[in-house]
Amino acid sequence: MRPYQVATAIFVLIAAVAMFDTRSGALPTSAAGVPGGLRGGWYPFWSAAVIALAGIAVAVRSLRSPQADEGVFKDRSAVGDVARFILPMALAAYLMSDKLMGFYLASGTYIAYYAGVVARYRWYWAALAGIVIPVVIYLVFEVGFKAFLPKSVFYPTAPF
Repeated sequence: MRPYQVATAIFVLIAAVAMFDTRSGALPTSAAGVPGGLRGGWYPFWSAAVIALAGIAVAVRSLRSPQADEGVFKDRSAVGDVARFILPMALAAYLMSDKLMGFYLASGTYIAYYAGVVARYRWYWAALAGIVIPVVIYLVFEVGFKAFLPKSVFYPTAPF
């Protein structure tokens, strides 16, 4: 078994534990006292179920398909491709702190970088995506759900 198949099995195990832990809220009930009858365990249970099913599908497919002779990385350029994806993502996650760039500026910068450099979109589409997507996220979370995300040092924090 390849190492990443073992990692998939670990994800299935973690999902199974999450499903077991939240099983009491998995189905809607009128006794919950909330509209729709959904309790706190509904979303965690079903998202863990989706992860478990996807992991099982990966495991079944890997058992049915022939094993490749080469490793995960065919050559050195593949390592560079992964680094161009992972390192900026880690930097963006670090910069999302409210003491630094905040969620909106960091995610917009990362989206524009990814669209322009990795996905090779034209610069104006990458810039547009880097602006429009954080604005939509702001409207959905801050205006719609009243769920405040970390702001930057350039913008006042949410009123908690």
